[in-house]
Amino acid sequence: MTPHRLPAGRRHPLAVALALLPLAMAASHVQAAGYRFGTQSAAAEGTANANGAEAADASTLFANPAGITRLNGWNVSAVLDYVDANARFTDQGSTISLPGSGLQPRSTATVGDSFKFAKPAVVPHMYASYRASDTLAYGLGIFVPWGTKIEYRPDWGGRYNLQKVELKSFSFNPNVAWKATPELSLAGGVNLQYMEGKLRRAVPYASAYAKGLLAAAQQASGAGAPGLALQLQQQAAQVFGNPSYDGSIAVEGKDWSLGFNLALLWEPTAGTRVGLTYRSSVNQKLKGSADWTQPSTLPANVLAAITGAPYNGTSALDHNDSDASVSVRTPESVSLHGFHQLTPTVAVMADYTWTRDSRLKQLRIDFASTTPDSITPEHWKNSSKVSIGAQWKALPSVLLRAGYSRDLSPVPSITRSPALPDAHRTWLALGANWAVTDATSVDFSFGHVKLKDASMNITDDAEGETPCNCSFGTARGNLNTKATIVGVQFNVKF
Repeated sequence: MTPHRLPAGRRHPLAVALALLPLAMAASHVQAAGYRFGTQSAAAEGTANANGAEAADASTLFANPAGITRLNGWNVSAVLDYVDANARFTDQGSTISLPGSGLQPRSTATVGDSFKFAKPAVVPHMYASYRASDTLAYGLGIFVPWGTKIEYRPDWGGRYNLQKVELKSFSFNPNVAWKATPELSLAGGVNLQYMEGKLRRAVPYASAYAKGLLAAAQQASGAGAPGLALQLQQQAAQVFGNPSYDGSIAVEGKDWSLGFNLALLWEPTAGTRVGLTYRSSVNQKLKGSADWTQPSTLPANVLAAITGAPYNGTSALDHNDSDASVSVRTPESVSLHGFHQLTPTVAVMADYTWTRDSRLKQLRIDFASTTPDSITPEHWKNSSKVSIGAQWKALPSVLLRAGYSRDLSPVPSITRSPALPDAHRTWLALGANWAVTDATSVDFSFGHVKLKDASMNITDDAEGETPCNCSFGTARGNLNTKATIVGVQFNVKF
């Protein structure tokens, strides 16, 4: 097959893809289980991601890159997704405690307090493929595989667990596909993945102050000064749980790392295809900084006292700005998908995806200072997703799509945290493809995602690990989440 030449003055498709690379980091709220982003192709979204074996345009590079052997010449697909998530938290008794102090837990919010914590986002993806011969094709995908952005109200009940988290990523994923036989295509690719993360939470310095006062009261009592001891105990009770003594910790980090993917697409008979795709895990260590902010309301003499006797050892007050890191191993996944052309105008399709989410045990922030690690328990389970879809060629230039997906969350209810408050979800989708010309088409998709109402009851206690960089804040409440996803995709053939 003779390679296609681009008309003079036209930009190379790969140059267009590279130009869009910075935009691919705009990932926001997660629309698939865990922190998988789940929206990488408007053509796929119209079937609730059931069309992995369809291989009709360059966006097949995400679902099954072996499908690019079905495409002739150059193919470019540019995707833009608009995600409008409606996520609401209703407080059911969030508190902060100070174990061993004798002080009763303090409420950190009003029961019944309810607010939204998600904002709309626009996310782009880009794909380009080139069929070099009858048996060989190349492709490049630039897409968002992982991402989340959650920003709670600064004074919400779980502020000592988390106030804000943002995870951005993009994958630079070149592939080579080989048509081994007329019925079987194989593909392999390298996944160069960039990831950056930021989080912020409130720090209850009032707890350190109260603990120090109680230690001083104990010393005063032992020294035969019961009046002073009582005064110090009363001061501790007044200070503990006072939000005016809140500080904060902000952590950020980033990393590049490598993974790989494999795929096959088998067409036993005309109009029937079966595909299998594997994407490897990627080990990433997000390295960056930790910025501590102490409350300006805490008197200077108290701050000085906390670092000296009798306060020393009562809290992890080595809250000095330092380097920090978070290790993340994204899960591997396996997808099995099928496509069958029932009639000349109607096709059905399905996808089953298994993801090894059980790799995520904890989110652990490692500080370069002597501050103990900050630990959030997760203990995820492996997850699975089933999607079914259909499409109908209503007109020679119009293809209509529909799909349904059931996505089982990896998050156990007992460790559901503010950082990744996931739950089982269903996805109902509609879509269409309009062939504008023989060489250009546009895909549209509309999806409604509903998460199962879920409870949260998680305490920042490092799972009992000592020394403990803990707030002992408990975020307790109910989550109600749904989202609308609108996608548009432009496909061009050269």
